[in-house]
Amino acid sequence: MYNARDQAIILKELQDYSQLPVSKIEGTFEYDVFASNSIEFSKTEVEIEQAYKAAFILTSWGDYLTYAASGLGVERKLAVAAKGYVTVTGNGDVPAGSLFATVDGIQFRTTEFCAVKNSADIPIEATKPGIEGNVKEGLITVISLSIPGIMSVTNNAATYDGFDEELDEELKQRVLFKYRNAITSGNENHYKLWAMSVPGVGAVTVRKLWKGRGTVKVVIMDANHEPASDSLLNQVRDYIDSQRPATADVTIVAPSTKPIEIRIHGVIGTLDEDGVKKAIKSFLSTELFNGESLSTAQVGHIILDNKETGVSDYTDIELVDTTNSISASKIILNQDELPKITKVVVIND
Repeated sequence: MYNARDQAIILKELQDYSQLPVSKIEGTFEYDVFASNSIEFSKTEVEIEQAYKAAFILTSWGDYLTYAASGLGVERKLAVAAKGYVTVTGNGDVPAGSLFATVDGIQFRTTEFCAVKNSADIPIEATKPGIEGNVKEGLITVISLSIPGIMSVTNNAATYDGFDEELDEELKQRVLFKYRNAITSGNENHYKLWAMSVPGVGAVTVRKLWKGRGTVKVVIMDANHEPASDSLLNQVRDYIDSQRPATADVTIVAPSTKPIEIRIHGVIGTLDEDGVKKAIKSFLSTELFNGESLSTAQVGHIILDNKETGVSDYTDIELVDTTNSISASKIILNQDELPKITKVVVIND
């Protein structure tokens, strides 16, 4: 790897190369000429070093990484707009492209025309792609532009499948996976590569021969560390069907979930419940995807290792399987089952 030379080093080299019998101290003619040139040379040195880094997958970034990966047959997954439905009340025509929004200004457009009589459910998508379009139920209440006859709007269910653009590190890992593993003839790695190339997919587990010869099971989590929606599963299914061997019997599913409540005793710090959930979801998406277990030791490590949780220490942790209200130090998971943290409770003993 090329390392840029410092301006001071370049100046010293220029002075050493000079054979003129003149003073080389600061402020002299030769010094000033060489100093000004060394500044420009040092800029070029930095550009050369960056050019080397941009050319290789491990050190590249941004658009340079996108181009490098594309040249190797791996395209960066772009951001995806969230979608869902709004319930509109009134009597009138709602054209495709009509705008509704949350109070915070997150806008959605209708994707088809609808003649409303009293009320109607209309499909929508966010005007901007990305995770911010995933809003909870009841938050889309603003009619951005007046529509004759339409009185009110709301969303009775959360919008979903809004995903941010693939991060550099995620793209690098997909490129490295493709070129460091044997991927051929519909083997296990081939199915994983196909599934991971679909925008919105975040983690994949492939189970060959799960129901005998010729059967393949592909388990999908989305990029937001949640079990994949039916819509995303259908996209994965369609793409894999277009690529796989014709004789394979393929099943595409999302993992099931086990609801778990976390109870933390003697918290030091200011616990951020959303921060705890986010940290654990991120861990689960990569580490617990094969029918293992979730223990208090793992949860404690995750909480203390992530500043976003707001916890600097604690005295004890309980895990409660809310399905049967059993508290335990370890929750056993079935294959293709993931814990879903429903609540984080602070208990001050």
